[in-house]
Amino acid sequence: MSENHEHIYQLLLQKRNGTINESDDQYVSALISGHEDVELMWRALKHSFSLPGEEKFWQQIDVTNAWSAVREELSVKNTNIRSIRKWLFAAAVVTVAMTGISLIWKNNHQQSSETAGLAPFSKPAAPKGGLQLQLAGGETIALPYNQAGQDIKAGDVQLSAGAKKLQYTSGTGMGSGYNTLTVPPKMDYKLVLSDGTEVWLNATSRLRFPFNFTGDKREVYLDGEAYFQVTKNESRPFVVHTESTDIQVLGTSFNVNAYRDGQTRTSLVSGAVISRAEGKEVQLKPGQEAIYTSEKGYKVTDFDDSEVLAWMKGVYVFHNTSLSEIASVIERWYGVQVVFDNKELAAKKFTGGLEKLQRLDYFLETLELIGDVHYTYDANGVLHLK
Repeated sequence: MSENHEHIYQLLLQKRNGTINESDDQYVSALISGHEDVELMWRALKHSFSLPGEEKFWQQIDVTNAWSAVREELSVKNTNIRSIRKWLFAAAVVTVAMTGISLIWKNNHQQSSETAGLAPFSKPAAPKGGLQLQLAGGETIALPYNQAGQDIKAGDVQLSAGAKKLQYTSGTGMGSGYNTLTVPPKMDYKLVLSDGTEVWLNATSRLRFPFNFTGDKREVYLDGEAYFQVTKNESRPFVVHTESTDIQVLGTSFNVNAYRDGQTRTSLVSGAVISRAEGKEVQLKPGQEAIYTSEKGYKVTDFDDSEVLAWMKGVYVFHNTSLSEIASVIERWYGVQVVFDNKELAAKKFTGGLEKLQRLDYFLETLELIGDVHYTYDANGVLHLK
């Protein structure tokens, strides 16, 4: 896009701080709606903290020399970055260099008791060989990922796989046994069930499902994160089972994050959802999410679907999030084990965004530049933060 990045950044600051005039607000709102890079920047910036004199500071600095210095610093590391990265992270670097404070990344030493972990089903590691479907009878089928569609025969089931999507037509011979679709790190994948329900699975996730739904319910089992668009059928409710909760719907759109042991986050986009656990239940309205933990039960809050569903565009947006939680996303998205050599780093908190398709080292280099976080890899490919 040809618009001046620094000018857009100043307008976004004004919009966040409530000091923007009506015409500029309309202009920058149109940019947010029409450009993914501006939208991503806005999602990250609107939750960052404001600084006294921040807008005036950006108006007074020599942006030409400052940005040239940033680009020169980044080019030393041979980083090939798109425009969004240039000004999302460069803005933070310039500000750190001149004021010692990051505008985009919020870094503090607040202690956190959160620990990251993958949830349900016994937790075997995702296969390194790629995407796979394990049939109810035990046979395992390797699936193509981002390729042209392929037709695969599995008994009397005709699979159509490719282009990050699996759908099928089935006969009666497969019975009601459960198949397991496993999505490894670095990938996300769409599955169309026999009733037309669409399921988007995030990286390092598994879904158990039958080729044919039988009985008075349509039931699936989720380990990880998925977004569901459920085909309405009032006589046969759709139920998503996680390790901690059972989520029942008729026809609706919602996201379920069940990566963590003992915690399930259900975010309702449209329709209605009832989540049950340990004899308790909550019913959600669109725009609400229920966070269930085994220790505290249910907590219902509003949520921003542009952030919660950003993973479907390959973006993880985090707000005042501990590095330990960010590390768990790195493990799921990149298939890299993360170890904190400096344990205190795990509790440091940041605000920003991570793109799945960017090089992990670029993200880590940014942390080094603005977050006082250093990284190395050992001989086994384990990532060490110190």
